[in-house]
Amino acid sequence: MRDRILSILFFGTLFWLAFVFIFYAGLFVNYIEHHGIPIFYNQFFADSQAWWLWPFGILLFGAVFMTEGKKREKIAFSLLTLLLAVIPWIPSFGEEIGRALFSQPHMDYRFNRVVIKDATILYSGRGYDYVIVPGRKMTLRYPTKYRTK
Repeated sequence: MRDRILSILFFGTLFWLAFVFIFYAGLFVNYIEHHGIPIFYNQFFADSQAWWLWPFGILLFGAVFMTEGKKREKIAFSLLTLLLAVIPWIPSFGEEIGRALFSQPHMDYRFNRVVIKDATILYSGRGYDYVIVPGRKMTLRYPTKYRTK
């Protein structure tokens, strides 16, 4: 029984990590790099995880792959999760998923004497917001402490 539980945890972690890695790599290529946000994949991967989902994903993948028999269901589950993992690799879907997960419109920033209104946060992490300001095409980096709303 103990070996079965360890196998479920091991294989669940292995397959869940592969799923999440492929998913976030697609988001990194088609959202982060597309907007020219200067961060590394490691930082993006670590900062944007929904860590509370990991136990559920590990147990789901472990339970599916450690059940005996049910070969057809395992293949269907594998294909479905692979399809879900590679969707962000399609540029238009990666952009939309990235916007849904990370974008925050209508943000204002106040610097000493300058107020920036109606900026769109593309990504926020490690004390900085990467934003697009109306009328400018490049991504700017503002400290989060200057955010007013």
